[in-house]
Amino acid sequence: MEGIPSSPEGAQVALRDLRAVAPDTWFAAYTGFVAEIRREVRQDMRSFDSIHRWRGWAGRVLLRNPYADIGITTDQGLAVVWIGERIDRDYRIRCEWTDVSGAAQRWLTDIAPTFDAVTARLGCTPDLPDRACEPRWLEAA
Repeated sequence: MEGIPSSPEGAQVALRDLRAVAPDTWFAAYTGFVAEIRREVRQDMRSFDSIHRWRGWAGRVLLRNPYADIGITTDQGLAVVWIGERIDRDYRIRCEWTDVSGAAQRWLTDIAPTFDAVTARLGCTPDLPDRACEPRWLEAA
């Protein structure tokens, strides 16, 4: 799909169209959507805590647990809500000592239907093209 905002490599994604929101109320709609994401995710996936971080230049991390980040990327009125394996420094250090990544991948596979249900309640479309691939940072580890 042309024009979909980018998401982290290997992330499970869902799309919500915010283009119908008037420009003068877009920021309020966006912040309301972020609050909805945090509330709905915490309801069904209690291991996540709110966090304020960036992943790359466009991915805003909203929630984090020991294995994964949940975030949002926006571009031209479209929002992609995503869940993907963590790639932060602390996580990469943990991966050097134990096989955390294997456990994280299994956990992400198990939680995928729950993420789909949560994003559906948020009015997102979970059927984006498959973007799954191995995170490149693991190759260097």
